[in-house]
Amino acid sequence: INRPDEIGSLADAFSFMMERLKVLEGLLLDASPLTGLPGNMAIEMEIEKRLSEKKSFSLCHVDLDNFKPFADKYGYAWGSEVIKEVAHILTENVHTTDLDGDFVGHVGGDDFIVITGSERAEQVCQKIVEEFDRRSMRFYSEKDRQKGFIIGKDRQGKQQNFPLVTMTIAVVTDDGSKFQGPLDMAKRAAELKEYAKTLPGSNYVKQEYLEKLS
Repeated sequence: INRPDEIGSLADAFSFMMERLKVLEGLLLDASPLTGLPGNMAIEMEIEKRLSEKKSFSLCHVDLDNFKPFADKYGYAWGSEVIKEVAHILTENVHTTDLDGDFVGHVGGDDFIVITGSERAEQVCQKIVEEFDRRSMRFYSEKDRQKGFIIGKDRQGKQQNFPLVTMTIAVVTDDGSKFQGPLDMAKRAAELKEYAKTLPGSNYVKQEYLEKLS
């Protein structure tokens, strides 16, 4: 309806609401059924929004190490409980209120995204890592906790010892001037994460640290 009166204005409002509902429906369908956290579509939109604002922020890619051997031994359901616990730790330690404007998303599996202010990213990551190391121990049997490892099979079917599950966080910071878009920034975080996973234990690594080494 194209009319220069109240009916036309009402029609425009309904059209806007309909388009907005389509977006919200897409985000709802995209959310993780396990954790309820926003999925890849929402994550990409959030990164794109932050980059366009030209304000410094940190993208933190959270991943679990040695999770597959754990899930193979303890089962899929118990592995899902670990994933949900990670989601709880992230949401408890990241300020997702409108005032702070932080964001937590679930890429899938044991991969998560945290977006926070660059000035507090290190403090947030430190707290998350410490909480995970403390709370993850309850998912193991007393025997495995005492040993400090679990016995399982590798991809070739050979039995070997695997470390307990640890957490790695790769931190990439930008103010809209370094990366061309969300995919470019996420790719850099994934590359940094692969390096961080070679380090022992739970840890977080900032992009600046790796740049100094190179």
